[in-house]
Amino acid sequence: MARTLVLWCLASLLQAAPSMSSAQAPAGELLERTLAVVGGAVVTQSDVTLARTLRLLDGGPVPESDLLTRLVDRELMLQEVARFAPPEPEAAAVAARLEIVRAQAGGAAALETALVRSGRELADLEAWVRDDLRIAAYLDQRFVSAGAPPESELAAWIAAHPADVADLAPAEAARTARERVAQARRADLISDWLADVRRRVDVVLFAPPGGLRH
Repeated sequence: MARTLVLWCLASLLQAAPSMSSAQAPAGELLERTLAVVGGAVVTQSDVTLARTLRLLDGGPVPESDLLTRLVDRELMLQEVARFAPPEPEAAAVAARLEIVRAQAGGAAALETALVRSGRELADLEAWVRDDLRIAAYLDQRFVSAGAPPESELAAWIAAHPADVADLAPAEAARTARERVAQARRADLISDWLADVRRRVDVVLFAPPGGLRH
């Protein structure tokens, strides 16, 4: 309880800073708006802007009401990953992911504009991508297998998703069902793991869902 109170007070000071000035510090430096404090780490408005503009969160465009929640979850994952210090991603993997982000942004010029808008530099984006790859590697290692689903479960999935297998041969339909069921099991395991991490880490929010700036 005391730890949570300390974090709340610290984050309140951070949150109050932007209100002392309309948008900028005396020297013209953009002041950050604190949206959340996750185990001592700050999630800011520029994090949200960057993630939204460059579609940095997995699964494509994220609903506005889910952006902050997803970024808090990402920070929770990062803190858990840091406890086990997985190998750093290879430079080629980082470069390949950056190229995807650049293409999604609409090219180098559009990427630069997005970075400026969020008050970030290319090095910040590289660090973000590197962290994403570290998270992915950790999840792949920890949840490498959710177990082979039984035939009854595959049959149930096929019965519930006829449109997904309508044009497939039986063997291909079974393979598709096995992949989808395994993905769902893995997602459930990750969700349970993340819920456990969330219970162990103090999180203080300063922006309600849907209340983020554009």
